[in-house]
Amino acid sequence: MNKRITQATQNDKQISKSIKRFFTRFHISSALKAVNAYKRKGTPVTEIFQYMFLLIFSNRSMYMRLLTGKNTPNFAKAALT
Repeated sequence: MNKRITQATQNDKQISKSIKRFFTRFHISSALKAVNAYKRKGTPVTEIFQYMFLLIFSNRSMYMRLLTGKNTPNFAKAALT
């Protein structure tokens, strides 16, 4: 069982790195600014989008991540609404 958890953590790290490279390569932050997707304070919009991509590509929910304490975001669930 520990092997699966370790494997899942490694997969999450690889997915996270891939997402960050994608955002950098395709200038996603500039695109978000161009469409006025920004926040006045708190967590940057790009970080929230990267976390949402991580949830999608790792096939996990935010709820389960919060329960397990693995890869928890620096922002509250309300930031996603």
